[in-house]
Amino acid sequence: MVDRRSYLKLTGGALTAGIAGGVIALVARNEGGGGGTATFEERDVEYDAHDDPSDVYRVWTGYPERFAFEDGAAYTGATALRCDIPAGDSDGSNAMVWFPDGGYAQPRALYQRAMISLSEDWTMEETDVCRFWCAGLNTEAGVQGSGSRGRPHGDDGWSSMFAVTDREIDDEAAYNLAAYSYHMDQEGISGEFEVVGAPVPVGKWFQFETLVRMNTVSDGEANPDGEVRCWLNGTPVYERTDFRWTTTEDQAIEYGGPLVRYGGDETAPADLSIYYDDHELRGNGAIEDRRGSAPYVEDPSRMDDYDGRITVATGDAETSYRVYVDGYVVHSEWSNVDGHTTSPNETVEIALADDTEGYATADAVAAPESADGYLYDGSVVAVDADPELAELWVDGQELDPEAVPSRPGE
Repeated sequence: MVDRRSYLKLTGGALTAGIAGGVIALVARNEGGGGGTATFEERDVEYDAHDDPSDVYRVWTGYPERFAFEDGAAYTGATALRCDIPAGDSDGSNAMVWFPDGGYAQPRALYQRAMISLSEDWTMEETDVCRFWCAGLNTEAGVQGSGSRGRPHGDDGWSSMFAVTDREIDDEAAYNLAAYSYHMDQEGISGEFEVVGAPVPVGKWFQFETLVRMNTVSDGEANPDGEVRCWLNGTPVYERTDFRWTTTEDQAIEYGGPLVRYGGDETAPADLSIYYDDHELRGNGAIEDRRGSAPYVEDPSRMDDYDGRITVATGDAETSYRVYVDGYVVHSEWSNVDGHTTSPNETVEIALADDTEGYATADAVAAPESADGYLYDGSVVAVDADPELAELWVDGQELDPEAVPSRPGE
């Protein structure tokens, strides 16, 4: 069962816990730096066209050989990027786009989207943390953006990273998302750690999106308006708009992409792997064109990876509905399943945490004589619709919509 603590509506205060030992030691580089001249707009990283991760990323620190391409494990195409963490170890490595290496000036805003999957045997001890993603990072200006070196001063590094953790969740099939940031107002020496409270599934691909905007600077002072946003399967799960990272326009976003470190002081309890595919990056003016509101739609070919499926079908009127799931739910589509053809519904909104009911929910407005499809783990506990659904199918079995509870506990 997914633990339904609501994710934090972050306005500066958050649950914080120091992580001893810092992250992978990031070495400041002076070559390149922020001195590029081109403006970064967009890039799609194509794994299939390359033989080695170093062809598309700067792979450095930790154990670079733990990043490799793997055929047959991709979300799309033929090749996925895999990072291994052997049992008893902590480091993976960093495999990130390094903007100065392409002759770019460091962008002041960066949107990224990727498909990511924790290995099917992924396991963590209680309170463990594993960083897996860098939304933005600067080491060219200094080393204060990582490694438990203390609070950044505005001209010597910063970072915004995301992690999975076993904190505040009681679900063997999922782990909690967490944000980990080095910024000028952090209290501890090892960055600010915030449990987001959005369940990340084990052994399934999930769509992960991040957006970073640098804070503005006035007369050499950092304004508290730096932004970090995050979406999980199209659902907004993290938003914070008060970061202070920099006191100079020269320090912006140097890196973005896969970054893997298990721990703090703790080490992986088993051999673990993280997979990446379909990495897209958009900078500065290209961001708004890419960040749409359409929901993530799971490929129906992965139906067997889930416990079951749901089909809701409307009658001759537009219908608003909510599906309650004690577990995990994603939008999907299929043809000729139980006589229905489902297609993506752009009104679908999936909540991974609910403040009052304690369940994952899928809300939508469906057109007359239409059908929407979902895949889920756990159990379907209630379906509320106005007007009543014409048909409701769960795992291939037709249910009487009027006999299904409209609220959990009924």
